[in-house]
Amino acid sequence: MILDQSHIGIHLLFDNQFISNVFKEDFNEDEFFTVENLVQAQEDLIRLIKSKSLDEKRDFISKLSQDQKNRLVRTYFYIIENDIKQKQQRPH
Repeated sequence: MILDQSHIGIHLLFDNQFISNVFKEDFNEDEFFTVENLVQAQEDLIRLIKSKSLDEKRDFISKLSQDQKNRLVRTYFYIIENDIKQKQQRPH
């Protein structure tokens, strides 16, 4: 449900201002895709997914460090982008 909502620009897990601030920061995609960073992103994402309710997910996010939150937002948007691409029908 969260992914479906995000496809239309409704981001239930993150405040829009926070998302905007994350994407205003300088960003090195090569550093993001290091093995260490991806492992940390995966661990946080798994813990987020295991949270049952939306409130539990938001509570989990609120307890993360700023760097973890930023990484989680970027991971979330990579997932959204890939999900949208996979669902697009390609003309023949």
